[in-house]
Amino acid sequence: MKTLIAHEDIIVEEDKYPMTITFKNGSMDKFLAYYEENKEVIEDRLMHVGAIHVVGINIDDVDKFGSLMQKLCPKAPAFLDGNSSRGKYSSNVYNASEYDEASIVRLHTEFSYSNLYPKKIFFCCQTPATTGGETTVGDSKKALELIKPEVVEAFEEKGITYIRNLHSGKGLGPSWQEAFETEDKSSMEAYCKENGIEVEWKKDGLVRLTQHRPAIRKHPITGEKLWFNQVDQFFPAAMYEEEIFETLLIMNGGEEDALPMFSRFGDGTEIKKEYIENIIQVLDDITIPVPWQKGDLLMVDNMTALHGRLPFTGDRSILASMG
Repeated sequence: MKTLIAHEDIIVEEDKYPMTITFKNGSMDKFLAYYEENKEVIEDRLMHVGAIHVVGINIDDVDKFGSLMQKLCPKAPAFLDGNSSRGKYSSNVYNASEYDEASIVRLHTEFSYSNLYPKKIFFCCQTPATTGGETTVGDSKKALELIKPEVVEAFEEKGITYIRNLHSGKGLGPSWQEAFETEDKSSMEAYCKENGIEVEWKKDGLVRLTQHRPAIRKHPITGEKLWFNQVDQFFPAAMYEEEIFETLLIMNGGEEDALPMFSRFGDGTEIKKEYIENIIQVLDDITIPVPWQKGDLLMVDNMTALHGRLPFTGDRSILASMG
């Protein structure tokens, strides 16, 4: 196995999860020079370990982060069909999350419900939270190993049907215009057709999107089988307390398929709630928090590792980019 080139002012901790690289007197330029010097090794470690935390390189604003992403992922495509609202600062720099600060964002792989998903996710810390707010990571292979065999077998055999109901401006979650970054229905429909998403327009401008995806995929380079889906996030009966779930059902005419997000097995049969509860328990068990310092960078292989976020207080600002 090739090793990283040693430097007196750079500390590499390969035995940690995530792997950590600490610069004593770092900057974006110093990181880029080190990355280019060790590109093959860093990319290999990221692919196999899943996450690398880079400390002390002062990438602490939108311009610096955007410039870094232009160098690391110059040809990154636009990832549409997002399932959550997030501020967008430039073509490929986003606010990492706009979920309520008191809530946990459970481990997940980005856009794994979609046909087009990023290979890598990058995060940088513009402002750390006063308390909490750690980005979390977890091993996708370990998740697959720990989920009950009967659950894995069912999902591997049947796959998942993801259902989303997007409003046109007033409602829960993102509108279809926000999710697809367009006001043009024909552009949105063309994207959906190209990516295997069934489109069904409803009254009041609401649109139902249905897509069928595998629950387990092989990494395109390592060949490892990985837990790669977001079924728990599309299962509101387990995501919300019973009273909130029942209220949501009433608001949507008692029809589960009319909820903002919902899922079934790929053959149309219902997913057992206890299956989702087992998945959630495993994801919680493998969650590793990554503490933030201003200017830190976190690189994540979107298939090898899952990511999430812990609750926080204060003016937390974490930027994200996909490639």
